[in-house]
Amino acid sequence: MAATITPSLRSALERLKHAGSVNGLLLGWRRQILISLLPFEEFRAERLLHVLHDAQAHFASGGDRDVSTFWFGYEGVFVLALFQGECLLVTLHTHAAEVDFLRRAGLTFLEDTQLLVDALLHPSADDEISREETQPLGELSDMDLPYQGSSPTNVIPRAS
Repeated sequence: MAATITPSLRSALERLKHAGSVNGLLLGWRRQILISLLPFEEFRAERLLHVLHDAQAHFASGGDRDVSTFWFGYEGVFVLALFQGECLLVTLHTHAAEVDFLRRAGLTFLEDTQLLVDALLHPSADDEISREETQPLGELSDMDLPYQGSSPTNVIPRAS
């Protein structure tokens, strides 16, 4: 599933990375990394993901607290972790004053992410039909394509 989601979310995550003083981002689904834009190795990003999930599970183990946001301050960097549904967004940033802005932007991003994940996990009947009727350009022969003239538009005809 990560290979399907990654291209559609990567550009939105790149834009979020340029908001404020963000140094790195990590998007996870359950305990799997979807996209890591952190300034360190993949195994460290995976370890961070697991530690944050364990911290959330620790606070929820009593049943009376459901923690959806963590904010840690270290020397020179802050870590903001946002949980929403099965998704986790980790933001590394350097200015403490930007945490409210980054939290709102991150929650908006996670709402969109949840919609995309849900659409991929539970496709509607219309989606299945359109996937079956659409053909990739590589499967068409030159004889099947209509005349395009000087137009730069590529026509993808449906199978009959």
